[in-house]
Amino acid sequence: MDTNSFTYQVLWQGVIDFSGTVPSYTIAIPGFNPANCVFMIIPTRAQDVQSSEADGSGNQKSYPYVTTSAGQVVVLPKNPSAGAATIQSRVVAKGYAIRYST
Repeated sequence: MDTNSFTYQVLWQGVIDFSGTVPSYTIAIPGFNPANCVFMIIPTRAQDVQSSEADGSGNQKSYPYVTTSAGQVVVLPKNPSAGAATIQSRVVAKGYAIRYST
């Protein structure tokens, strides 16, 4: 990252673990604003990276569904419009909320 043209601040970091029965995460993040913040999810385990498009366990290795709003991030194990039979994500990942400015 070239910080000559902008600055950034990590507002929150933590583990997002869907390997068990956690239904969702609602994370309160003071200062988080979707206009100048991002939320990133980075896998922490090799088995959570899909090997190819033909990988039959793709949904289990998919990134969780994220929605953001002022002061809050919600992370779900699958798209809320998906049917009950849809397999949810089982990833363990690191989440980061970052504020940037130019």
